[in-house]
Amino acid sequence: MSDPLTTSFGHIIRQRREAVGLSQEELGAKTNLSRNYIGMVERGETNPTLLVLHGLAKALNTTMRSLIDELETGTTDKKP
Repeated sequence: MSDPLTTSFGHIIRQRREAVGLSQEELGAKTNLSRNYIGMVERGETNPTLLVLHGLAKALNTTMRSLIDELETGTTDKKP
């Protein structure tokens, strides 16, 4: 079973990815991660490292801080 924190983070990544119009495959290409790994992040099945977080933020045209702030406040309706 996934941890609630990683699940919440995954929802944020999925929402941000969809908001900028990227597929999992496209986000994977921008971050040098596989589509499968992006899916695992979005489902909360893995806990990404700081380097992965940095790459995701950059590819999603946002900041690490913005992603973490959203995670901490629990607001997943923000725009990227």
